[in-house]
Amino acid sequence: MQDLQRPGTTNRLNDDYTRLERIMMKPMIPSVFRTTLLATLFATAGFAVAQEAVIDLPRNFDETRQRNVPLAIHLPKSREAQPLVLVSHGGAGSRHGLYALAAEMAKQDYVVICLEHVTSNTDDIRRRMRTLKLGFKEALLECGDDMTARKNRPLDVRFAIDLAERLNSSDARIRDRIDLSKIAILGHSYGAYTAMVSCGVKPVGIDEDLSEPRIGLGIAMSPQSSNGNFFDRNSFAEVEVPFVGISGTRDIQGNGHRDFFKLMPSKDKHLIWFYDATHFSFSDPTGGPRKLMRTDTDVTRALQIIVPRILDTYLRGAPKLDQTARDALVKKSLGGKVRRIEWQTN
Repeated sequence: MQDLQRPGTTNRLNDDYTRLERIMMKPMIPSVFRTTLLATLFATAGFAVAQEAVIDLPRNFDETRQRNVPLAIHLPKSREAQPLVLVSHGGAGSRHGLYALAAEMAKQDYVVICLEHVTSNTDDIRRRMRTLKLGFKEALLECGDDMTARKNRPLDVRFAIDLAERLNSSDARIRDRIDLSKIAILGHSYGAYTAMVSCGVKPVGIDEDLSEPRIGLGIAMSPQSSNGNFFDRNSFAEVEVPFVGISGTRDIQGNGHRDFFKLMPSKDKHLIWFYDATHFSFSDPTGGPRKLMRTDTDVTRALQIIVPRILDTYLRGAPKLDQTARDALVKKSLGGKVRRIEWQTN
């Protein structure tokens, strides 16, 4: 969940929230059919599917917290151990969101585990709308202010890595296919918060250390600002892992998404800035309820080019992303609505 601007959102954002509110009031597709449907939508949207399989695990109970953590695992065709990428959805999302990007990472030989956070997923936002008599945007804001939801998201990440370790040794479909020494996390909106906290950013109002030392790279799309809601200016002081923030000129907080880049001491950080991109430009056109929104397939295709190359550098030891490499990736990513990308690094 992003720090949604309470006053003065743009007309397009208001239109997107209205569309989502209508979608949220409709019956959900049973999860048993959803993965097949998303793969079909993914193909018809013009994206090639080259992963081996998506294993849907809707019931994974964390006894310590008495909490379910549903997962969808995108497996590459390779049978050798491959790096792991954890994906965290935004508010009102699910493990089926960010499908196009997850499938592309699997195509590029990454094991991708998409988490579902049950206190900020589609069902939870519907419950808040129904029981609290809220509109969709108001339910998102209420969820974002829920400290239990904030705390449990990075704990879901910790649980997912523990479960991946067990599956890698005991599940015949997955055994020895995950290189658990190489782990990244990627998230959008509320998922950006999850990625940031997992990488060592300290959330306001929570004293517990929620960072996950097994993660070696963080990627946050629409990263939260330092305005005191999720984080303040002191929150970023202890981040050491490489970190990438991705946002756009028409994202909800505008230049607030640049705060991490100024405040994070990490010696290896990137800010990728899409001109004219909105908050929902970074949502896949094929995942969860957002598939019916006016999402930007051009931005999705650009992310499919840029993100795997970043993963290759930090998880596989590919050449560093010097100015020449960054310029080449930006040039390759341009097209359609994506007319300009600014890429800063320290």
